[in-house]
Amino acid sequence: MKRKYEIGFLLNPESSDEEVKKITDTVVGIIEKAKGNVENIDEWGRRKLAYTIKKHKEGIYTFINAEVEGKVMIEVERRLKLSERVIRFIVFRLDDKLKKANKLTKKWRKLEKVAKKTKETMEKTSSDKKFNEQEEVKNED
Repeated sequence: MKRKYEIGFLLNPESSDEEVKKITDTVVGIIEKAKGNVENIDEWGRRKLAYTIKKHKEGIYTFINAEVEGKVMIEVERRLKLSERVIRFIVFRLDDKLKKANKLTKKWRKLEKVAKKTKETMEKTSSDKKFNEQEEVKNED
C-alpha cells in the first residue's frame, strides 16, 4: 500500500553541488525504481544550524515528498545512513499527520457548532427576557 512520506536530510556544508545532486538523485532513483512517485523536491540550500552538529555550524537542507510503499523507506534510510556527506536525516509518514489534522478539524467544527447553538440560545433567552420586561412595563402603565 502506497503512503505519503517526507524525507528530509542535512548535508555537510562542504559538499559540492554535484554531490548534493548525486545524493538527491540516489533517493529519487530508489523511489522511482520501486514504482513510487516523487511529488516535490524542495532544496533549501545552505542554512545556519540551530546547534553545532559534528563541528558544523551550517548545513545544506533538502526535502523530498514522495508516495511509495513503506518497505522502500528502509532502503532509503539505509543509504542515507551510509552516506558520509549526510549529517542528519528524518523520514515522516504524512498520512498520520493528515489523519490527526483531519480529526482535530472535525472536533473543532463540532465545538464551533455547539458554541454557535449556545450563543443563539443565550441571545434568544435574553431577547425573551427583554420582551417580557417590556410587556410588564406596558401592563403597569
